[in-house]
Amino acid sequence: MEKSHQAKGHGKAQASMEYLLVVALTFAIIVPTTYLFYSYSKESTQEIADAQLTKLGRGIIDAAESIFYSGQGSKTTLELNVPDSVYSAIIIDGRELVFNLTTSFGTSEIVFLSSVNLTTAGTCSANICSLPGLSSSGLKKVKVEAGKNSVSIDVI
Repeated sequence: MEKSHQAKGHGKAQASMEYLLVVALTFAIIVPTTYLFYSYSKESTQEIADAQLTKLGRGIIDAAESIFYSGQGSKTTLELNVPDSVYSAIIIDGRELVFNLTTSFGTSEIVFLSSVNLTTAGTCSANICSLPGLSSSGLKKVKVEAGKNSVSIDVI
């Protein structure tokens, strides 16, 4: 009778050990998979924001150049979606549209060069003009209007 009691205990121990192995194997599969998914998702989010910002910047520059060559008084309004990662937008030397953004790697700049002179009604200090309306995320309306020697870019 004692022998069957030991055999019964051995069977329970084996079942418990098998259960622990199944749980360990499950975790060994789930944890790396979750990490890979999270990393891929984070990287994809950054790539989407970069693509949105590139489209936004190219759209402003293309519109500015087109409006300038259409003549003084020409204007258009753009509807643009600014990504969450943007924290400032500036015009440098009247030729560079610069977006500063926060990424998972730190801060970076995306610069768009224009063949026409760019200005804004925003605050200017020396050769740097601020575009505060493009410094926050969301849908923005941007007025692009040709002047005599430049194109004015303003958020309305």
